[in-house]
Amino acid sequence: MPIHALATTLANAPPEQQRTMLGEALYPLVDRLEHDSTAKVTGMLLEMDHPEVLHLIESPNALKPKVVEAIDVLRNVAQQQGNSPTDQLASLSLNDNL
Repeated sequence: MPIHALATTLANAPPEQQRTMLGEALYPLVDRLEHDSTAKVTGMLLEMDHPEVLHLIESPNALKPKVVEAIDVLRNVAQQQGNSPTDQLASLSLNDNL
């Protein structure tokens, strides 16, 4: 859908549908840049104001640094949380006090 058509459709859509519509337009663009975390990154980007998201959809040059930024945030969170839940479960012993 051309960006001006998306903007017009968004303006006429109820608020609950606007996020879905933006997500459907943004998801394939994010997937081209970051396949492993597409859904998470798309969700993070959808937290931005709608005009900003529209700009990301129409401008690959604006989208790429935002995707990189989102991936950096995800990596930092993962590092702060330590091991993955699977690794944490694997490291548990029956002797550990839970």
